[in-house]
Amino acid sequence: MPTRKPDPLSLDDVLLLTEQSLRQASISPGLSAYKPHALQEKLHKSLSKEKLFIGGNRSGKTVFGAVEAVMWLTGLHSFRKDIPLPPVRGRAVGVDIEEGIKKISFPEIRRWLPSSFLKNGSWEDSYDKLARTLTLTNGSFLEFMSYEQDVDKFAGTSRHFTWFDEEPPEDIFNECLMRLMDTDGSYWITMTPLVELTWVKDKIYDPWKEGDRTIEVVEIDTIENPHISLEALERTTRGLSPEEKEARRAGKFITHTGLVYGSSFKANPADEGGNVVEDIIEDDFDLYRRGWGHFVCMDHGFANPTAFLFCCFDNDGRIIVYDEIYVTQNIVRENAQLYRHRIHDLKVMPQYVVGDPSIQNTSAITRTSIQTEYVEHGVPIALGNNDVRGGIARVQNRFSKRLLFISRRCQHTLREINNYRWDRYASTKIEVRRNKKETPLKRNDHCMDALRYGVMSRPAYQDEVDETLGNVLNLPEAGEKNLDYELMFSTPKNFDDQLGIEW
Repeated sequence: MPTRKPDPLSLDDVLLLTEQSLRQASISPGLSAYKPHALQEKLHKSLSKEKLFIGGNRSGKTVFGAVEAVMWLTGLHSFRKDIPLPPVRGRAVGVDIEEGIKKISFPEIRRWLPSSFLKNGSWEDSYDKLARTLTLTNGSFLEFMSYEQDVDKFAGTSRHFTWFDEEPPEDIFNECLMRLMDTDGSYWITMTPLVELTWVKDKIYDPWKEGDRTIEVVEIDTIENPHISLEALERTTRGLSPEEKEARRAGKFITHTGLVYGSSFKANPADEGGNVVEDIIEDDFDLYRRGWGHFVCMDHGFANPTAFLFCCFDNDGRIIVYDEIYVTQNIVRENAQLYRHRIHDLKVMPQYVVGDPSIQNTSAITRTSIQTEYVEHGVPIALGNNDVRGGIARVQNRFSKRLLFISRRCQHTLREINNYRWDRYASTKIEVRRNKKETPLKRNDHCMDALRYGVMSRPAYQDEVDETLGNVLNLPEAGEKNLDYELMFSTPKNFDDQLGIEW
């Protein structure tokens, strides 16, 4: 029986199909329609396996993340030839399922993925809703996950890449990183830093800023996106606070509570009115060996770092922190050995070492203390003054009066200063009803604690002590030292007895 030929399409049918095709192309134009702006292209071309795209809202960061994922899945990378050949195993992780995955990541992948890679040209045939996994005709797949899920859900077999849309929790990031080990895979984070100065700044952004070029970072202001109207941008960000506007438009890391030393510490060089000096050890250290006194301040840790700061002072009260030791997972003997080697290499004999007063606590197991163990290994440590607010005020005062300086050699100290911020309440509702907290956030503050102990161990000035006490004690004029007052109120009890120092 002869096969019946289909009826020829009418002109109206042709126009209707054309219209439908054009509408579908406008929704899902595919990679051929992608026109990256300069910074997107820079990140696409980068050979780094670690990429961070920090941008304001509507800066093109999510578009970059999705297009990069599609290029890996299809093997059609427009800017690189060294990516793995399909089938490629990928993972896209968003803030949550409803807002992050369904409304942002998934539609953006669908927008740029050519339909020829879909089974039967159909999303319905290619996407498993239960597993939240998109599988292509070339065998590549992309699983969609969210930060709402338990960290153990992120274990499993290896992946070639992971795309984090917005900043991931650190434990989820680390688990995903383990999945890239077998393939020597890559990850990219696309984010607007709205939460706080978080681990991404500490472990990815700051190392890049300090010269680690194994990491590729792009920072972009929303206005640099050529597809965004300046008028619309101004209108939508008009009511924001300066801090939030800085984050949402410029993609800058900010602190909502304020940096502890933000207004007093100036990161520019000392000869320009700042608090940072060049590496005096590499410069002319003999001058400081002979003409300045020396002391060391420390904060002890094991799982957390142990920090030793090496300081010198002159007769005008100026203090320079010129060197540091910053180590983790070291026992007391190892720390003491590092300290002794360092002062031998520096050819200095510090007048004293002052540290965390908690090292005097006696262990119920060994019946000894960390302080005693240091003494047994040749490092006697006096107990510092742990008045946190008083110590912070003293450090702020010294920074602002340019009596306290940090050497560029002390990278850990400088990094902590730039991230040392006030704590905030756990609940936003509580925060709006109360004044800001006046206690610093207890995180990555080991050099900061040591610095407080060190500054508090030095003679005070009149404007650094309580006015009432000053009147009673008949303190000298501002700028003159009052060693007696310092020994009474700012140094540990029996300070000279602990160290055998003659004042």
